[in-house]
Amino acid sequence: MSKANDPRIKLHALLDSTRETIHKAIKLELAQYQMSQSQVKVMHMLAQSEDGLTPAQLSESAIRELNSITTLINRMQKKELVKKVKRNGDNKTYVILTDKGLDIYTNTVTERSITLIFDTLSDEEKDQLTSLLSKLQNKARNLLGLDFKPPFLQ
Repeated sequence: MSKANDPRIKLHALLDSTRETIHKAIKLELAQYQMSQSQVKVMHMLAQSEDGLTPAQLSESAIRELNSITTLINRMQKKELVKKVKRNGDNKTYVILTDKGLDIYTNTVTERSITLIFDTLSDEEKDQLTSLLSKLQNKARNLLGLDFKPPFLQ
């Protein structure tokens, strides 16, 4: 089988093209709010967290370098979307959504493009796609050693 006909390569190309097309639709929608996908992704993660997340946790969840997340957090802090807090007895810095950030995330940023695109799939198809993409993501994380913990730390 030639490389040009390899179904794995074709599938990767389709997956990448689909991701890029969806990315462009979301970017176009978010531009009207002067928001980036990265900012909305961080807001989403923080909205799901009751106590906030450390920059390291955000970096790990977003699969982005810590300095990139730190720069993003600082920009969001200037827009008063997030703030950094310390907890008593804990040296770590946590990032939380401000009231303004939560309001913008909840009431302004609709992400209608995501709804329109993914509503093309039935609930069963969404479940299947989630399962398959999670399987691929887990394999890729494993190959990269992202979830490796030395046996003596477990």
